[in-house]
Amino acid sequence: MSKRFLISTLMAALFSMLLLTACGSQDMNLPATQEQGNEGQHSATQRGLQPEQGAELLVWESKGPELDFLKAVAASFEQEYGVKVKVEAVPSIDSVTKLTTDGPAGIGADVFSAPHDHLGNAVIAGLVLQNDVFDEHAKNEFMSSAIEGVSYEGVLYGFPTAIDTYALYYNKKLLKKAPATYDELIQFAETYNDPKNKKYAFMWNVGQLYQSYSFLAGYGGYVFGNGGTDANDIGLNSEKSVAGAKYLQSLKKILPININDINDNIITGFFVEGKTAAVINGPWLMTDLTNANMDYGVVPLPLLPNGEHPNSMSGIRALYVNSYTEYPAAAKLFASYATTKKNGTKRFEMTTQLPPRKDIMDEPIIAEDANALAFLEQAKHSTPMPSIPEMGNVWVPAGAALAAMWNDNQEPSVVLNKAVEQIKTAMQTKK
Repeated sequence: MSKRFLISTLMAALFSMLLLTACGSQDMNLPATQEQGNEGQHSATQRGLQPEQGAELLVWESKGPELDFLKAVAASFEQEYGVKVKVEAVPSIDSVTKLTTDGPAGIGADVFSAPHDHLGNAVIAGLVLQNDVFDEHAKNEFMSSAIEGVSYEGVLYGFPTAIDTYALYYNKKLLKKAPATYDELIQFAETYNDPKNKKYAFMWNVGQLYQSYSFLAGYGGYVFGNGGTDANDIGLNSEKSVAGAKYLQSLKKILPININDINDNIITGFFVEGKTAAVINGPWLMTDLTNANMDYGVVPLPLLPNGEHPNSMSGIRALYVNSYTEYPAAAKLFASYATTKKNGTKRFEMTTQLPPRKDIMDEPIIAEDANALAFLEQAKHSTPMPSIPEMGNVWVPAGAALAAMWNDNQEPSVVLNKAVEQIKTAMQTKK
């Protein structure tokens, strides 16, 4: 054998070994059953993250279809990663409070579900670990409002599972075409309204800041500055918020009812009975309307006279990892696994809650559901409810201001100034 041939042979063998080693290193962290391609994106964001030896997880989620979904995910996760997962029913609105005592005691859930507006209190109490699993690519797979909602002071904590906001429902028997603008609704009201017989073109929960915020924000108003994180910058009485409030107040001409006589139950009843042509509400109303055999449609909120989209408030459902967990790697892996495209699609199938992942909108189950698409389109024009603890001081003063404007026709700037003073006083008292 010539020396040149021997060197060539050795170099070829070495190249083959390097190639095999490189391929093996790329796949060494992928579970054996993990699909490549789009679903492989889950593994790509977690290279190097492996569950701890002997890890077992406890997960909290509210009763209902979302609990059934996580139980199904737990079974799949155990099969792929060999980690046992127990899913318990704990209301998501109670999980942070419960974890305050259960976390330090070592009996809290490793992964828990909570609404995003509880995040501020959870972070301040040191109850949650940062979501350092999502890289920039993974973050971009979710709606920006969802990522923003589960972040606190610029740090990402949550793994978004669903996004809630509201849109416009309309009775197809009364409105042949969905109103694209509020001006169209006002024009319809001129021929449809009949207060003596309790017939109104349009209703919403006026005294509830959650829904009425869309008018203020549509004119550029806001609650707290810097994306809802700066409690020192209260924008409810800003010039733009006042402009939105004035337009809101002008709509009493088509809904001449005091706030005391308007609530979600009354609004739903009027809509189901065919007395009201259009209402604002969230996706949770669809089940009741379907059961009532209503012929209805859903569209994004109509455009305002300034040509802008009303900016609705949104709520983000998410999973979080308990800072006291013994198995942080396994817990983060599970939370991320539950929010992949594949599992996000499955969650929508099981819960009908709106998925916060942008790449699911092309899936047939969403693409062929006009009502779901309408909510997701509105979600693009939504702002996550501020998650800082100071938000708890806002609801009552804001509701009182809305009632004063609506019931007593008081000047919006005056009542909003008063509301802001009350909010500031409440925040000072709690310091």
